[in-house]
Amino acid sequence: MGRTGAEPALRQMVQNPDDASDNGRMSAGLFRRAAARLSAARRDGGFGPRPGMAAEPEPTALSAMALGDEHARAWLAEHQRPDGGFALVAGDVVSDAATALGALALSPGEGRERALDHVVTHQAQRLPANPDSPHDPSLRGWGWTPDTFGWVEPTAHAVLALQVLRPSAGGPLADGLAVLADRECVGGGWNYGNRVILGVDLPPYAQTTAAALIALQGAEPELFARGLSALDRLWRAERRGGLSLAMALVAFRLAGASGADEIERALEGELERTALLDDTVALAWAAIATGPGLEAIRRPA
Repeated sequence: MGRTGAEPALRQMVQNPDDASDNGRMSAGLFRRAAARLSAARRDGGFGPRPGMAAEPEPTALSAMALGDEHARAWLAEHQRPDGGFALVAGDVVSDAATALGALALSPGEGRERALDHVVTHQAQRLPANPDSPHDPSLRGWGWTPDTFGWVEPTAHAVLALQVLRPSAGGPLADGLAVLADRECVGGGWNYGNRVILGVDLPPYAQTTAAALIALQGAEPELFARGLSALDRLWRAERRGGLSLAMALVAFRLAGASGADEIERALEGELERTALLDDTVALAWAAIATGPGLEAIRRPA
């Protein structure tokens, strides 16, 4: 995939960021600032949600892609479970939702394939139709924790990993795409789960809409077009959210859509104003949006 071409470009940007100005997808200054703050969250080779916090799979995987970071990849390899997944454990609750991002972050090889196998074999449970929260009961998608209902964001991450790394996945990939279509809000875009609850149309949000668009990357063209139009409206309403802005910029860059430069300026202003609250996930998405890490999540032509 594009990662082999991304890492030399990343090293060049870090060594001489002004040279990256020839690449219209990159803002060297914004990348440099986001990457510098992101690096402060490193702990024992991995990355925590914020500086000083213990490393976790999701921020480590995103940081590995954002920075082309071999130490972060090594942390992921060391913390991969025997079943191929990556787990965040909080008491009795175990979330394997970061496995898809872990697969995207790992280098080609057995570890990546085991992570993809885990994604394919650990879909969410089907739930019966319910008039209070209508959905297609034949679909599964992916949940935040094993054996639960499918949600938009973990489903989007799984679809992204399969689109980029295993487009031959067949049934699971088709199911994930169908879930995203089934959960589309009225008028386009995505909420976190269902589109309707108790007869009320739920509104879309920028972050979840961006996550779905990053996964789709033009698949289901009409669904994608409605989502991109919704995101163009939503990021403006939520422009003080660093994670929403960073993910919106990734979605627009991958789509090659006009308006990306305006989002980038808003993200740059938010980084100056708040440092994105040193949220590792937000900083990693910002660095992915403005650096060669974008190629690690680009769907093959």
